[in-house]
Amino acid sequence: MADLITDILIYAGIGIITFTIGMILGYQLLIMYYTKRFMVIAKECSDTDSVVPMVDELARES
Repeated sequence: MADLITDILIYAGIGIITFTIGMILGYQLLIMYYTKRFMVIAKECSDTDSVVPMVDELARES
C-alpha cells in the first residue's frame, strides 16, 4: 500500500512539474509573439503617421 501511495505522489509531482514548465514556456512564447507583433504594428503606425494599422490589427485579433 505504501508503494502505491509513493507512486501516486511521484506521478502527481511529475505532472505538476510538467504542467508548470508548459505554462511558463507558453507564457514566454506568447509574450515573444505579441512583442514582435507590437513592434511591427508600431513601425507601420510610425511610417504612415496614423493609427489605422493598429485599429486594423485590433479588428483582426478580436
